[in-house]
Amino acid sequence: MLARIATLALLVTLSLSAQADPLADAIKAIEAGQHKQAAQLLTPLANAGNSSAQVRLGSLYYMGQGVPEDEKQAVFYWKKAASQGSADAMFHLGSAYLFGNQAAKTVPDPDREAATWYFQAASAGHAEAQYHLGLLFLAGKGVIDSRTEAARWFRKASAQGHGEAKKALSIIESGK
Repeated sequence: MLARIATLALLVTLSLSAQADPLADAIKAIEAGQHKQAAQLLTPLANAGNSSAQVRLGSLYYMGQGVPEDEKQAVFYWKKAASQGSADAMFHLGSAYLFGNQAAKTVPDPDREAATWYFQAASAGHAEAQYHLGLLFLAGKGVIDSRTEAARWFRKASAQGHGEAKKALSIIESGK
């Protein structure tokens, strides 16, 4: 009897470990260029509130990979992920307001909206957002024109190994 219970427990454990992890499978599908399959795997996860799935599915919609290109849908998923604290989603939102077509039309000042999202992501330690925020301060786009603030954000990104931020910082510090 005890041997049967142990065998049954072992079989249950093996079957559970053999079950697929849909998020991991979706990431593998994205890496393999199988975007439609990735979108199919990500959609139920994203709709159930998985922020990693929301970020990735938003990117598929933004790029039109495996799903129709739909910036509005991308922003929808990224906002859901951002509300859960995803710095990647915040960065993508900043980029959508700055470089996108549809998102920019939904707010009075797209540059300021981009800066707001970049600031949130940068404050959470997102190096690419720190770099982009530095660029906005350098250009005075959506924020005040401030070389000091630009250098501060480039410095933060540089400390994380961001190569372009290092270059920008060296230019600012050299006074050119």
